[in-house]
Amino acid sequence: LTVLGLAPVFVFALLTILPWIALTVRRLHDIGLTGWLVLICLIPPIGGLAILVFGLIPSQTGENQWGAVPAGVRV
Repeated sequence: LTVLGLAPVFVFALLTILPWIALTVRRLHDIGLTGWLVLICLIPPIGGLAILVFGLIPSQTGENQWGAVPAGVRV
């Protein structure tokens, strides 16, 4: 691949990295963990596995240290 061929991939990565980090931090807060664990997801060998594990952990019921469950949301 040429540099020009990778340009769309690079632009896509730049446009999606911040929203992805924000969503992952919210998910970590939802399961009662610190948002700093998002850094584990950026380590190539274990990042995919970490994302899978974080997605499979059940959410906390009720309020946690980051706030109450939003109104109208069933957990």
